[in-house]
Amino acid sequence: MFYPATVSLPAELRTADFILTPLTPAHVELDYTAVTASREMLRQWSGSSWPSDDFSLDDNLQDLAGHDREHRERLAFTYTVLNPAQDACLGCVYIRPLSEILPAAPDYHAITRFWVSQSYREGSLERKLLEALCAWLHSDAWAFERILFHTRVSSQWQIHLFIVAGCQAVNTHYLPERGGYHTFFERLPEV
Repeated sequence: MFYPATVSLPAELRTADFILTPLTPAHVELDYTAVTASREMLRQWSGSSWPSDDFSLDDNLQDLAGHDREHRERLAFTYTVLNPAQDACLGCVYIRPLSEILPAAPDYHAITRFWVSQSYREGSLERKLLEALCAWLHSDAWAFERILFHTRVSSQWQIHLFIVAGCQAVNTHYLPERGGYHTFFERLPEV
């Protein structure tokens, strides 16, 4: 199992700038608006044709139902990033087992990716999200032993973000199902 059944999952993370809460089908319209408004950026970030030109609200509902099921079964965790009023989706955070990429990886080792909607990327939201994720994922709220962030090598803006935040590049892996080479970063918890 990716995450221990005996440990409770964090329900949410609240900051002055955003709220992270598990992504469920109830978020379908807010998520769809953010996804379709960020279509080109998401294709570059994911290294795929997602979301396609004909990506529909129903397609998005199916995606969200899958993320919700994974979350409930503790296979992977997807959080939506909402504004404080909870009437706009600002992005998404994906927390998955490292063993998806490295089959021999120990349990409770996680890889994390995130995106911020195109309309919010010009400000400091992406940096604030990364800082909050580093603190939250290393806190007592989670039982992870190791957390790595990753992004496509071609996502230079995110690589720059990780470096500026004090994350260290650990390695680069070719992930054909995720659009090519990804660089993995780690920021150790502050002591």
